[in-house]
Amino acid sequence: MIKLATLGRFTPLLAAIILVLFFSLMQDAFLTWANVWNIIRQSSVLLVASMGVTFVILIGSIDLSVGAIMTLSAVCAITLVPAIGEAGILVGLIVGGLCGAFNGLLNATLKLPSFLVTLGSLFIFQSIGLIISGGRPLPWTTPISSMMAGGVVFGSFPKIGLWAIAVLLVCAFVARYTRFGQYMYAIGDNERTTRMSGISTTHLKIAVFVVAGVISGLAGILLGIRTFSASPGMGDPFLLDTIAAVVLGGTLLTGGVGGPMRTVLGVLTIVILANGMTLLQVDPFFQVGIRGAVVILAVLITTKRGRLDQIVK
Repeated sequence: MIKLATLGRFTPLLAAIILVLFFSLMQDAFLTWANVWNIIRQSSVLLVASMGVTFVILIGSIDLSVGAIMTLSAVCAITLVPAIGEAGILVGLIVGGLCGAFNGLLNATLKLPSFLVTLGSLFIFQSIGLIISGGRPLPWTTPISSMMAGGVVFGSFPKIGLWAIAVLLVCAFVARYTRFGQYMYAIGDNERTTRMSGISTTHLKIAVFVVAGVISGLAGILLGIRTFSASPGMGDPFLLDTIAAVVLGGTLLTGGVGGPMRTVLGVLTIVILANGMTLLQVDPFFQVGIRGAVVILAVLITTKRGRLDQIVK
């Protein structure tokens, strides 16, 4: 059983390697430097957004409002920048944190299911974003933010990729080496036992949602800088992709198992799959179905692995 459980932990890595080998054989353009930089650029925003979702799932909760928070934060930032300068970006991050606090308070204090809370807040945040933007795209033309996250460094490496790496390293450090991270795993593993040991699970869960909100806000702002605009619904596609990335990476939806470094593999799997299918000119309608099948397979594998982990323990 131990060998099977160990093999299960490497499943996300093996899946990514298999995809790389397959698309490399099928399409010569896949492993070119130009396409590698393109994969990094495509995966950067998804990786950042997935970090916040990883924290929420680690405590056994779910966040369906991540895409709406991304949109609202970006819209608020770009609306305020003309009036207060680049400080508007900070306001956008604060807005993300406030959205997370709203979710956390309803979930942890009122004991409402996170699925229903974030489903409701998704529509609320969407509505606020539509009101602020007037339902139209807003151009992102601030020079400083573009210099910070737009363009390339070291010849051709996307700057936005550096932001993704920085967020990943910080989140991985917090999850592995801080008391906050240890408590997250403890709550996801057994919230009742964690609470009985003297840890304020209510405050910690609220804090996790706040952190996730700030990270989602940052992801939205980076997306706005990358696409030179903030538009209604710009974060919507990231709702399912972030959850899929976390699951594909091996973090259990029940919480307590997984982490940021595993989510990286899930993000790469999703982006490599989408990138490769595009290069092979697979019908977009089929692409959606294939990605869905991959997610279902990942859930099946991680569920089986979770049972194996319990046996090993």
